[in-house]
Amino acid sequence: MNDKKLQLFILPYAGGSIASFRRLTDLIDERIEVIPVEYAGRGVRAKEPLSSTLSEMLEDAIKYCKEYRNNSMPYAVFGYSMGTLLGYEMLVRGGLSGELKHFFVAAEVSPQTRALELRQEQNPTDEIVLKRAKDLGGLDERLLNNKRFADIYLKPMISDYKHFFEYRFNDTGKNIECDATFFYCEKDTALEDVKKWEQLITGEYDYHELGEGHFFINQEYEEIAHIVNCKLEKYL
Repeated sequence: MNDKKLQLFILPYAGGSIASFRRLTDLIDERIEVIPVEYAGRGVRAKEPLSSTLSEMLEDAIKYCKEYRNNSMPYAVFGYSMGTLLGYEMLVRGGLSGELKHFFVAAEVSPQTRALELRQEQNPTDEIVLKRAKDLGGLDERLLNNKRFADIYLKPMISDYKHFFEYRFNDTGKNIECDATFFYCEKDTALEDVKKWEQLITGEYDYHELGEGHFFINQEYEEIAHIVNCKLEKYL
């Protein structure tokens, strides 16, 4: 008998995988069916080719979520950095059916803000991508000359970041209808830019400033899990 009451889909950051969120997912209420999305070309899907465009990556993520979607349960979506943009596009396009309860936005400014920033850099080189990852704190330079690391992690990360730069915001005038929780670090994503999400989501909002950098999930996963559980408790 299935004792799960709600599904939670988790979309990782650029270069991330299911393993990136294991410490977080281990702490989620056992009544919640947690479904971390494994992008093509990594983790359990390592033998599959990487997506060639951002559009292809989005369609693949939607397909992955649809395979696990159980319409008899409500659901929530948790996106981290690039995963938040994929989650937004999936939801605003109606990619999943059923009752959406909550959208958790982590480490990402609003799509309209991000699109303006990304438009300044067209077709970034590997060097630009690696510098961006280093600046965000997501790259350990000591591993750059490690071939195994490069094959397993670096290639997907570079591919994802290049897709990230492809993002263009299309204001359809359609809002996502659900409550939302925003996790951010002021040093990484200014609150004024995070608040612009309110233009795209119809519901109640709350904000949580955490950590000291972009990858605050690595230190604050217990607090994030606690907040997620509290927010979803009323649906269980």
